[in-house]
Amino acid sequence: MKASLSVSVAARRESWRQRIAKIIALIVPLLIGGVALLLQEQVQTTDRLAAAEAETQEKRNLILSVFSAHQDIETGGRGYVLTGDPEFLQPFDKGTRELGRIEPALRRAFAGQPEDLTELAAISELSHNKREFTDRIISLQQAGDNAGAVALIRNKGGKRLMDGIRSHITSLLKRENDRLTEVSARSQQAISALRQVTFSLLFLLLALLIIAGIAILRTLRAREQALIQLEDVSLRRQAVLENAMDGILTLNPSGSIETTNAATTRLFGYREVELDRRDVGMLFASQPAIGEFARELREMHLSSDGPGTAREIVGRRKDGTEFPIEIALSAMVLNEGLRYVAVIRDITERKRVEQLKSEFVSTVSHELRTPLTSIAGSLGLLSGGAAGELGERAGRLISIAQSNANRLVRLINDILDIEKMESGRMPFHNSELDLSAALATSIEENRSFSDGYGVKLALQAPQVPVWVRADADRLAQVFANLMSNAIKFSPSGGTVSVTVSPGARYHRVSFTDEGHGIPEEFRSRIFGKFAQADSSDTRQKGGTGLGLSIVREIVQRLGGKVSFDSQLNKGTSFHVDLPALHDGPGRGTRGQEAGLLVCGNGAASAFTEALRRAGYTVSLVGNVQAVRAALASSNYDGIVVDMGLSGGAGIEIIRMVRETARHSGTPILALGGKTGSRELEGDAALVLDWLRKPIEVGRLIDSVDAASRVLDGARPRILHLEDDPDIARIVTEALDGRANVVAVDSLAAARRELASNRFDLAILDLTLTDGDGSALLPDLRRDGEPLLPVVIFSAQDADPETAGSVDACLTKARTPIGALVAIVESLTSPTRTQETVA
Repeated sequence: MKASLSVSVAARRESWRQRIAKIIALIVPLLIGGVALLLQEQVQTTDRLAAAEAETQEKRNLILSVFSAHQDIETGGRGYVLTGDPEFLQPFDKGTRELGRIEPALRRAFAGQPEDLTELAAISELSHNKREFTDRIISLQQAGDNAGAVALIRNKGGKRLMDGIRSHITSLLKRENDRLTEVSARSQQAISALRQVTFSLLFLLLALLIIAGIAILRTLRAREQALIQLEDVSLRRQAVLENAMDGILTLNPSGSIETTNAATTRLFGYREVELDRRDVGMLFASQPAIGEFARELREMHLSSDGPGTAREIVGRRKDGTEFPIEIALSAMVLNEGLRYVAVIRDITERKRVEQLKSEFVSTVSHELRTPLTSIAGSLGLLSGGAAGELGERAGRLISIAQSNANRLVRLINDILDIEKMESGRMPFHNSELDLSAALATSIEENRSFSDGYGVKLALQAPQVPVWVRADADRLAQVFANLMSNAIKFSPSGGTVSVTVSPGARYHRVSFTDEGHGIPEEFRSRIFGKFAQADSSDTRQKGGTGLGLSIVREIVQRLGGKVSFDSQLNKGTSFHVDLPALHDGPGRGTRGQEAGLLVCGNGAASAFTEALRRAGYTVSLVGNVQAVRAALASSNYDGIVVDMGLSGGAGIEIIRMVRETARHSGTPILALGGKTGSRELEGDAALVLDWLRKPIEVGRLIDSVDAASRVLDGARPRILHLEDDPDIARIVTEALDGRANVVAVDSLAAARRELASNRFDLAILDLTLTDGDGSALLPDLRRDGEPLLPVVIFSAQDADPETAGSVDACLTKARTPIGALVAIVESLTSPTRTQETVA
C-alpha cells in the first residue's frame, strides 16, 4: 500500500514537471523569436544610421566641392591677372564646370530640407555673383586692362563674395553635422534599448532553459525512481499473486484465461501453458460448453466501479477429481478493454468445518437437550406429586431447581436458534396472519408470566384484521421475547402496552414498558449477542442476553425491521415493523350469518360436502391461522375440529375458540375422522378439558384421568423408541396408570415389537445409536395410510417432510413432559376411535 502511495505521489510530481516542461517549451520559441526580431531591428537601426552618415557625408562632400570649385575659380582668376598666363584659366574653367554639376546634385540632396534649400539658394546666388566677378576680372585682363583688373581685385569684392559663400557653407555643414549627430544619438539610444531588451530576453531564455534542464533532469530522475518503485510494486504484487493461497485468473470477455498464478496450477494440477487461452469452464465439474460461462459473465453486468459477485460451485482438477470451490468475480478496465478477475478458493476445509459444526450442533442438541429433558421432566413430575406430597422445604428446593433447569433450557434453545439463523438452516413457513389476533394469543400465553411479576398486559389494536405475511411460530417467538423483556423491566403494578399501528407500507407493533429506560452507553450494542446492561438492576432480571438478537434476526428474515425508543426513568418502546399485506386471505361471511366452521386439512373436504348436502352452511379452514382469521371475522352456530391435525393443532384450536369472547359458548364437536366419502355418522365426541400454558401438571393428570375413565379402564398401548434410558423412564413414569408404555432402544427392537404386538400410538426419537428414528415410519404405514398416530419426541429438529408425515413433532427441552402427555392423551382418547367419516 505504501509503495503504491509513493508511486502515486511520484506520478503526480511527474505530471507537474511535465506541465512545466510544456509551458517552457511553448515560451522558449516565443523568446527566441522575440530576440531574433530585436536583433533584426538593431541591424536595421544600424543600417539606417550608416545610411544617414553616408548621406550626410555625401552632402558634406558636395558642399565642400562647392567651396573647392570656388577656390579653383578664385585661384584661376587671380593667377591669370597677376601673370597673364592663360594656363591659369584652366582651374577657372574646371571650377565653373564643377559648379554646374554640383548645384543640381545639392538641390536634389537637400530637396526635403527647406532651411537648407534657403542656404543653397544663397550660396547659388553668391556663387553666380562670384563667377560673374571673376569673369569681369578675366575680361579686363584679356582686354589688356591689367590695372583695371588689379584694381577690381583690390576692391575686395571677390573676397566678400568668397566670405559669404564660406559662411553659408559653414552654416550648412554645421546644420548637417547637427542633424547627423541627432540621428546618431537616436540610433545609439535605440540600439542601446534593443541591446538591453535583447540581453534581458536572452537572460530569461537562459533561465528558462536552466529551469527546463533542471525539470528534465528531475523528471528523468523521478521517472527512474518511479520505474524502480513500479518495478518494486510489480514484484510485490507478483509475489502476492504467486504466494496467494487462492487461485487468481484474469479472463477476457469471451471467458478465456489470460493469466494465472501459481495457486491456480496447484489447485487444479494444470501447467500454466495448459491453461493459457483456454475456456475457464474446463475448471468446473459441470464442464459448460465453450462460451457458456462468457454468456453468464455478460448477464452479471459487472462493472469496474461496482461490487463483484461470488458463488459456490464444484471444481474439477486435471486428474478428474472434484472439489468444492468458491469463485469471486469482478470486472476491471485495462487499456486493452474490459477484463474479469476470478479468485478461486478451495473450500473443502470450510465445508468440512461446516459439517463438523453441524454435527457439533446436532450432538449438542442431543447430548444437552436429552439430559435436560430428563432433569426438567423429573422435577416437573416431583413438583406435580408423582413421588408423593413434598414437604414445604423440599417443594421450595424443587421449585428452585426446576426454575434454573428451565433457564438453562432457554439458554441452549436460544443458542441453537441463533446458530440456525446464522447458518440459514432455520425454516420459515410464511402465511397470511392477523397481527391483532396473533398478539391476543401471545398476550394470553404470557399472562401467567406477567402475573408473576405483578404487571398488566394491555392490547390496543384495530377492530379489523391487520394482515402480514409471516411464520406464525417465529412471530410468536418475537412477541414472546419482547413481551417478556417489557414485563421483567416494568415495576410491580405497572402496565405493558402492546399497540398495533397499521400503515401503508409497514404495520407496526410496539411494546412499551414503564421501566427505568435503557442506559445511553448500552443502546449501541443492545441487539448484540449476550448483550445485557451492566448494572445490578438488569442483571438480576435474568435472561440469556440473546432474546433481542434473535428478535432482530427473525424480523429481518421476515422483511421487517426492529427499533426502539427509550427515556431514562420513563420507559422503553420496542417497535417491530412488518411489510403490510393489504389483501388478506379469503375470510368467511361477515356479520351475524349462522353456520358451521370445519377445522381440518384437505381430507375434511368430503365431510364438509356431506354437511352441506345435509343443509348446513359450512366454511372449511385448514390451519390455526386461518381459524383465527375466521373467528375474528364471523359468528358460527357450531365448530367442528378434526383432532387428527398434525402437531396437536386440534387442541390448540379448541383452546383458542374458548378464549375468544364471541365463541366462548359456541358448541364444539371434536372428531377423530379420516378422509372418506360416506356422510356423517355417529354423535358428538367427547371434548377434553382445555389447558392453558404453562401447563399445570396436576390439572393435566386430572384431564388424563377423566379420559381414562371414559375408556372404562382400557389403557392404550404406546411404543416408545428412545435410546436414552432416563428419558424412557420419565415418559413411562409420566404415563403410569394412563397408558401401557413399551420402551425400546433400537430400530430392530421396535420392528420386533410391531411385528408381535398391537399399539395405539408410537413415540419416536430421531437420533438413535443404530440409525434415524424416522426410518421406522414406513413400518407404521400400510398402503400409504398410517396404522396409528405417531409423535416425534427428539432433541433433533425434524425436517419438514418428516414433520408433515406425523401427528405431532415435539423437541426435547422445548416441550415439557406434561405437554407430551397431553398430546399422547389427545391422540389416544376415545375421540380417535369414534370415526365419523371413513
